[in-house]
Amino acid sequence: MAKLFPANKIRPDQAGFIRRGLAFTVDGVIIAILSMLVYSGYVGLKARIRHEPSPLSQTIQAVSKGGNISISTKTGIKADQDKKTALLDLLKGRLPDEEYQKAAAMTEEEIVNKYPKEIAAASVEKAKKELEARQPERDDAYNIIKEYIITLLYFVLFFRYGGRTPGKRLFGLKVISLGDEGRLGWYQCFERAHGYFCSGLFASLGFWQVLWDREGLSMHDRIATTTVIRLPEKPKERKSKAMKKVKEEAKEKVKQEEKEESESPQKAADETDP
Repeated sequence: MAKLFPANKIRPDQAGFIRRGLAFTVDGVIIAILSMLVYSGYVGLKARIRHEPSPLSQTIQAVSKGGNISISTKTGIKADQDKKTALLDLLKGRLPDEEYQKAAAMTEEEIVNKYPKEIAAASVEKAKKELEARQPERDDAYNIIKEYIITLLYFVLFFRYGGRTPGKRLFGLKVISLGDEGRLGWYQCFERAHGYFCSGLFASLGFWQVLWDREGLSMHDRIATTTVIRLPEKPKERKSKAMKKVKEEAKEKVKQEEKEESESPQKAADETDP
């Protein structure tokens, strides 16, 4: 166990693996949400340029017709139409208005049985159009935006201004330079942010390196010459913890006294009983 958890860390206040991992997980969730929002905006802007309905308007329309909402970091917020609405959309324009109104009053099974040829032809035509206009689900622009630029900017800006991402702030951690322990420079921030990509290779060995590194450093720590420390608790936090401890001790003492009082009559009765 000594090899997995090195005792000779660079600093006594150096953060451990679990706390660092939890902080990074929080940051990962935030980045995923940002990526989803940026991608939704990117698709909406592309639809506006092409004079097409935006994904948001399509979602609202589909939900109003009984569709189900699904959320994904790849496609953003999306609503799936129910089967009957999808069938009616296929038949729209292929049937006379009077016939279409009759179809709208039918059940899903009745529509399929009565208009199989129209549905098949419309499905083929729709598939051809989607194939011509469709881009890959994760196109190159989205890959660059999500996996590189957003992640890079997120870490670089937070490291530069305060050395604390939201995840690290939540768990009371801070990134410092091993050289002068001052604020990280721009180049050092870029090095550490790029170091995350290196640490993520080969089953994220660079992150796990903290467990066996003789100085408790990860791969990105060594790349950027940085480390992560635990910040001391604020006076208010220490005071609140102390007050909480005092209250708990007082409650425990009261419970103990009540227990002794309840047991004392029984003891007295046992002693007087011949």
